[in-house]
Amino acid sequence: MTKEDIVNYIKENTEKEIYYEYLLGQKVWYFQNNGEDFSSDYDLFKRFISKELSVPFNSISIIGSAKTRYSFSPDKNFSEFNEDSDFDLIIVSNKIYNSIWEAYKSISYNQYLHNYTAIASNIFNGFVSLKDEDRNYGNKILLDWQKTILKFKAELQLTFNIQHEINYRIYTDWQAVEDYHLKGISKLKSILNETN
Repeated sequence: MTKEDIVNYIKENTEKEIYYEYLLGQKVWYFQNNGEDFSSDYDLFKRFISKELSVPFNSISIIGSAKTRYSFSPDKNFSEFNEDSDFDLIIVSNKIYNSIWEAYKSISYNQYLHNYTAIASNIFNGFVSLKDEDRNYGNKILLDWQKTILKFKAELQLTFNIQHEINYRIYTDWQAVEDYHLKGISKLKSILNETN
């Protein structure tokens, strides 16, 4: 599917139709581009993450340009997935979300929390966003999280050929996932309509 096909689909369909077609489906451009049996590869990937993070299989999804080839972020003008792109992974876990939020609260009581505004905005939208090498401030919860994900990073590279930095977006529930992405799609549609 070309960028023009996606732009036309976005213009002609509702936010919810776009959300289901491109963000929740089983089609993942990254796996389609890196293997013949992409559906099975995606299932294996989700099973692997499910086991490593102790979250249900259906609580895991890839989003972003790794999923669609082109970014749907209203600020990125459909930029194509490239070697500098993050690999955006959704994990729906109220338990992990609350744990990370508690860590951030605890840190902010005692010291400056880097990127406070973005973290607070994400929490307001029902998620936290973590990368492999984010600051941990010596907080046990964040240290344990980093140990967990760094433990399986090499296997992600070897088994699934994922060389990109992973951005873990941990949502409190699926409603928060839908609300946040519908808002972004709506903004994207408005930008497309304004430019025509």
